[in-house]
Amino acid sequence: MKKLAALCVLPFIALSFSCKKTQQGDQVADAVLAKKYARYRVAVNKEPELKTWLATLEKGEDVDLLKEETITTGKKAQLVVSKVKLAGGEEGYIESRHLADKTIIFTEDTPAFNRPTMGSRLVVKMPRGTIAFVVGEQANWVKIYAGKVGDTYVSNQWVQGGFTADPQLLVTARLYESALGLIASHKEDERKSGREKMMELAGGSGIFAELAQAKLAGADKTEQAPAEKNEQAAEGAGQEKATQPAQ
Repeated sequence: MKKLAALCVLPFIALSFSCKKTQQGDQVADAVLAKKYARYRVAVNKEPELKTWLATLEKGEDVDLLKEETITTGKKAQLVVSKVKLAGGEEGYIESRHLADKTIIFTEDTPAFNRPTMGSRLVVKMPRGTIAFVVGEQANWVKIYAGKVGDTYVSNQWVQGGFTADPQLLVTARLYESALGLIASHKEDERKSGREKMMELAGGSGIFAELAQAKLAGADKTEQAPAEKNEQAAEGAGQEKATQPAQ
């Protein structure tokens, strides 16, 4: 009888141990709340206090949001911090303000307004090919962050259409953005590198091939203009010298 009772108790002990193990596992593994995207190149840290570097996210790189919490720093400031999981499986922490809901690329020149109505102030026209991030939505309008666009800082402006959220286009968009930055550099080697990237893009197809071709054509005209001006000046000087009477 004692042996039978012992045998009956064993499954309950095993079940109890299994339940405890599952509960512990649930505490360790946080559920994915949403997909988020880095607004720019930014660090992820190992702890909520953001003291130890873990990894660096590239602009537009996606992470899984696991949870958000508010922490108080040593200087008594409060920060809203997101716990995220990277594509490689690492988990870390980043300030929530560095993340956006979605990455978009403008496929046409698109007006951005101060509020979600065309009756509000037009802030800037988003150039075709610009990378931006969705930080809010209202009806068929989206609120965006894009950083510096020309002379305007774009943050919390509203657009309606004119963009795509195709993740396949992001790699090409970043290459085009990098090439633009290099071409604008004061260093000759960086300008050369930017031109090479533009030529690589121009050899492809789609909107970034068109943008790269237009950029290269514009750059060629800019370079030719001073040379032509110098040639004309030299020709003019030669003609003037030829028409002068002999002394």
